[in-house]
Amino acid sequence: DRRANRAERAYFDAWNAKDLVALRAAFADGASLRDWDVSAHGADAVVQANANIFDAVPAIAIDVLDVYACAAKRVAACEIVVALNDEAKTALKVVDVIAFDEAMKITAVRAYKG
Repeated sequence: DRRANRAERAYFDAWNAKDLVALRAAFADGASLRDWDVSAHGADAVVQANANIFDAVPAIAIDVLDVYACAAKRVAACEIVVALNDEAKTALKVVDVIAFDEAMKITAVRAYKG
């Protein structure tokens, strides 16, 4: 679905730009974030959790390898590499499962490392 592709691309573009205003615009008010370190509920808390990541790892960036979208369920599974851009050249292989509402606002991001 093209709307899902645009919505997930806008999310990753905002994330890589560390653009908190654009990130907030991408999330539905009741959005949630869950990964191996962080859990946040509510769009403002989710944006703050991302801001904390950006503060802790300023050079962090995401490379989207592939996206598997299901228009009927308004969900996308995104294979990504999270580059910490540190001296050790740490790169985390991650799958983000992103759910959207009818307006294509993100309702949930669930990130799985591995």
